[in-house]
Formats: sequence, C-alpha cells, structure tokens
Amino acid sequence: MNTAFRFTLSLFIIIFFAGLTFAATAGDKVDLAEFACHPEAFAGRNIEVRANVIAINADGKSVELFDSQTRTRIDVRLTQLRKADRLALLHSDLRGVLVSGRASVVSGRLTIDAQIIQPAPLSNEARVLAADEDESPQIAVVPIAIYE
Repeated sequence: MNTAFRFTLSLFIIIFFAGLTFAATAGDKVDLAEFACHPEAFAGRNIEVRANVIAINADGKSVELFDSQTRTRIDVRLTQLRKADRLALLHSDLRGVLVSGRASVVSGRLTIDAQIIQPAPLSNEARVLAADEDESPQIAVVPIAIYE
C-alpha cells in the first residue's frame, strides 16, 4: 500500500511539473508598452510580437522590427529558422510580421530568437493604402480651347 501511494504521488508531481514547463514555454502575446516599463521581465520568456519590418539584414540572418504605437525597435535573429524560410522572407514584400520566439534584452533593446515568423494580416488602414499603391495612375484628358 505504501509503495502504491508513493508511486501515485510521484506521478502527480511529475505531471504537475510537466504542465508548468509547458505553460512556461508557450508563446505569450505581449504588450510592448510593458517592455518600456520593465524590460528585464522579458528576458528568457517565449513571447509573440506583431510589428512592422523596417530592415532585413543582407545575409538574411536578422530582421529589425518597429512597433509604431510604443516606438520600440526589436531585433529578431532568424538563425534558428531553415535557410529556405529565411530566403523566402528576404524575397517577400512583407510589411508586418508576427514573430514567436525566446526574448532577451541586449543593451536595453528587445532581441528575439525567432522560432516562427509569419506575415501579419494588414489593418484596415494599411489595406486602403496598399490598394491605392496597387492601382495604376489615372490619366485625364483635358480639352483646351484656343481662341484667336
């Protein structure tokens, strides 16, 4: 009876800690306004961030993002992604991305080691601007009357 009790208790403890481990590794959507107040709280966490792409490194191993609401610049390292995924990102016309990965703070700047990077859906305002850019310029013919 004592052995069965120890085995059951051990099993519950293992399941409990496995659940905590899974909860700690799931990507949390974060508010970047919190980063401005407590940057050290992000170190070591798996996070998910949506921001605009402002620069892609020529070697394809890093991307720089900018969140316009909080005016935060974010470095994203792409070294954990496959080379084909990095090249596809280089050749795409991405404006906004959703990045999931492990966060660290380097010199006061948020740095993410990306595990997943996906294109973010455009907001309504961005859709209107993109539609305006895609249209061909309109040419108007204005009649000119010449009086002598």
